[in-house]
Amino acid sequence: MILFPILLSLFSWLLILWLSNQHRYLNIFEQIVLGFVSALSLFVLELFLGWLLFNRLSLVGPLVTFFVLLGLFVHRIKLNPHYLQEVLNSIGMNLQNISHQFLAYKLWKKILIVAMLVYALFKIVMVFSINTHMPTFDEDAVYGWDMKTKIFVENKSLVLDKASPEYFWSDYGRYPFASITDTYFLLPYGWFVDGLSNIISPLMYLFVFLLLFGIFLRKTDLFSSILLWYIFVSLPFAFIHGIGSYRNFPAWVLLFLFVFYLIDQIFPLNSENNRNAWLYFPLILIAFLSSIVRNEWVMLTGISFLVVIVSYHIIKKGNLKSSMNQLRLLLPIILWYIVDKIIFSFYPVWAVLNTWGTNINFALLTSFFTNISQPGVFVAPFQQMFYHPDYILLFVLLCISLIIFLAFYKRMKEVWIMFFVIMILLFIFIFILYANLSLWLLTHFAFIRYPISIILFLIYFIWSVVYIGYEHKKN
Repeated sequence: MILFPILLSLFSWLLILWLSNQHRYLNIFEQIVLGFVSALSLFVLELFLGWLLFNRLSLVGPLVTFFVLLGLFVHRIKLNPHYLQEVLNSIGMNLQNISHQFLAYKLWKKILIVAMLVYALFKIVMVFSINTHMPTFDEDAVYGWDMKTKIFVENKSLVLDKASPEYFWSDYGRYPFASITDTYFLLPYGWFVDGLSNIISPLMYLFVFLLLFGIFLRKTDLFSSILLWYIFVSLPFAFIHGIGSYRNFPAWVLLFLFVFYLIDQIFPLNSENNRNAWLYFPLILIAFLSSIVRNEWVMLTGISFLVVIVSYHIIKKGNLKSSMNQLRLLLPIILWYIVDKIIFSFYPVWAVLNTWGTNINFALLTSFFTNISQPGVFVAPFQQMFYHPDYILLFVLLCISLIIFLAFYKRMKEVWIMFFVIMILLFIFIFILYANLSLWLLTHFAFIRYPISIILFLIYFIWSVVYIGYEHKKN
């Protein structure tokens, strides 16, 4: 039964991506990931609005959306009979490209590709198997999300009043959207299913697998893409978060999707014009879900967007005044604040939602400078990293890639904006860590919450820099 909402999300937004001609810009692997996440974001919003209007959580809204999109797609085919063939041909060309590259490789490369593929598929099966055979468990907010999801599923409605006997126990200071996201997948069931309440994490693990393959297949070659699969699935920390019940893993995938396609398609440094303006709408939806999954992600999404647009115009020496239309991507951030106000109106007046991550003020600045002067505090996160070899390896590779990047920066134009985004995110994470020592961030979030949020950015940056540097040296 859980396949129904998964396929509903997938096919709904493959339709709209094809309607917006994304098959001309992105390969089928990228379209699958982008489409699924966009649809999930829209459906989560529809569930929330459906509850506001009808006090009922159901799949009616997503189903209506699917049939409207299907009708539009059929109408498009009637107007242009060759359009469906164009879409199918693009998929065929993607698969043909893979086949031709594989057959052209020497035997040792073919064997290595098959071995890495089998290993990667084995890790994906493990993530799904562990997740679906073990109910999520932990303390604090994790238990709260599971309990909220259970209540939402069995009541087919949101219960936000802590005084209600149906509310049970939960972390009352968390937004309900993580639980709504899980609830979407469980709505076909009449009861709560242990092991499926966190299906979003293994799904995102699979989609990162497809995403990295699709991106680097378009930018590099088959062998490099497969090798990146192996690197990603070999990171123990990423694997553990693929089955964990915290929302850090899905949150950073959403943020990376938003930032990468913003840079790659809306603000491409290697193109004079915005060549894929139709991608605005999917990115707006992704930014919405990215802004609400975790408490501070609205801040990270908004700042990342501003870093991208400002750095793009500085590098291109563009006119910011002529680019006001690009600010439309701030709509999901504005929408988030509207939804935020709506959520507050349903909570009792004495309840305070946890919004510490969305506010930066002078008190935090004072706390930051005070805390870093304390003995041993500054080096604490770095000392903890030695307990995680994959961290050390990743950051050593980052240092190597930064040296290559700085040495050949004129040839690295394609990754300039991503470099700025990574540096800003690292600065924000370090600032939050040292400004909130009372929240035991240095002993917990320092090696759980924020490093996992930057891993996909680092993998993309490192692999891009190394590949570009290798190609320039070879030529």
